[in-house]
Amino acid sequence: MAPTDSWQNEYRGVEQYGQDIMEKINERNRLRRSGSNYARIESDIRFMLKNFSRDLEGLKQSLLRASSSYHITEREVDRRQNMIDQLITKERQLSSAFQQEPTSKDLGSSSSRDTLLSRGTNDANPFDSPYMLETDDMSVTDMRSQQHQIIEEQDKGLDALSGIIQRQKMIGHAISDEVDTQNEIIVDVADRMDSTHSRIMKETTHVKKVTAKSSTCGMLIVIVLLLIVIVVVAVVPS
Repeated sequence: MAPTDSWQNEYRGVEQYGQDIMEKINERNRLRRSGSNYARIESDIRFMLKNFSRDLEGLKQSLLRASSSYHITEREVDRRQNMIDQLITKERQLSSAFQQEPTSKDLGSSSSRDTLLSRGTNDANPFDSPYMLETDDMSVTDMRSQQHQIIEEQDKGLDALSGIIQRQKMIGHAISDEVDTQNEIIVDVADRMDSTHSRIMKETTHVKKVTAKSSTCGMLIVIVLLLIVIVVVAVVPS
């Protein structure tokens, strides 16, 4: 339960951080390029984007470790991979919004300011703002190319996960075969111990019989000798 909660908390933190970056970009766009805070805010955004990429990479590595150690199910792995793919898309949108320079028309238009400043309800997501959806003069071909590149990266991630799962499955089969072999050895040793115990008991019984017979023979010899002595004494005159 702890690894699941930890990963979910990290994901929510990265997602919230992306929203903070978008708000920062909107704040920058409200300032004219000659504004005193423009350069500082732009530097902050660039730093936040690097941190976002680093945290996103950390989520990917955590998911790989969790899937390779079987801490989560394959279904949960797919669900989390989809969540990471959404963050990858957000990262590209943030980079595009950061690189897009606000025009004088955007800065001077009150409707544009209202669009950038509006937050909607409490559930509104800064990633869904109209400004976010407007790429700077990207053609349909460029957008398709970008989507194709994202899909290729997702496929590579899934291939990596599939390879790890296959290796873990092979290791599991090898361990299972080794356990079966060791079980057969243990059963064989147990059978031999039972056989040896039976032979020991049989030999012990045989020794007891031999010992009893030896004692009986000794008594008979002594009796015979005593009879001989008696006869000799009786026959020989005094």
